[in-house]
This record gives sequence, structure tokens and C-alpha cells, in this order.
Amino acid sequence: MDPRRKVLLTDGALAVLALAQVWLTLGEGVSPPLAALFTATTVLAYYVDEHGVLDRLPGTRLHQTVALVAVAGTGIVALGLGLGPDAVETVLLASLTGLGGGILLYRCYFGLVRPVPETRLRRASERQV
Repeated sequence: MDPRRKVLLTDGALAVLALAQVWLTLGEGVSPPLAALFTATTVLAYYVDEHGVLDRLPGTRLHQTVALVAVAGTGIVALGLGLGPDAVETVLLASLTGLGGGILLYRCYFGLVRPVPETRLRRASERQV
């Protein structure tokens, strides 16, 4: 399978799975402003990753990933302790909606309208799946 098709199928499947999870638990409701925020954040994160914006920052990619996971994990724990389980569920549903929608929007633009960035194609061709 060529790298472009692999990227489109992989990201499309990830987006559909995230949105399906939200659809299965939709009875709880999703906050549209929060979902829009997570969508914008997902699109920005994909853009930064695939266009080499992080290459200008100090540290290796591993250090940047560890810092991101630490900050996100601390934020989730603080949110859970401060707001309670109902708010956490709302935020998690909005984040899944934003993740799925953001990946879908980004990959439609950089995959169907414009070409997939070369760095993403290179990573896709190096992997088996």
C-alpha cells in the first residue's frame, strides 16, 4: 500500500473510532465550545508535528513528548479533583469529539485538498501498518 493511502486510512480510522465512541455515549451531552477548542488544538498539534515546527525548540522529540504528557496528565488529574466526575465526563466527551473532528478536518485538508506533508509520508513508509 502506498504511504498516502496508508496515512489517509489510518487517520480516518482513528477519527471514526473517536467519533463512534462519542456517538455511543451521546446521551450524556457534549459541550460544543469545548469540542471546538479540542478540535482546534488537535488540528494545531497535527500541523506542528507534520510541518517541523517543534524542530526549532530545544530538546529531543522524546523530551518534548514527555513534557506534553506530563502537562496533560497533570491537567486531567487537577480537573478531576477540582470539578468532579460529571465535569470530567463532559470534558472527555468533548475531547474525543474534538480529536475525531480535528483529525478528520486536518486530514481532509492535508490529504485530499493539499498533499500529505513529506514528513508524514516518510514516517508512514517506514512502518508496516
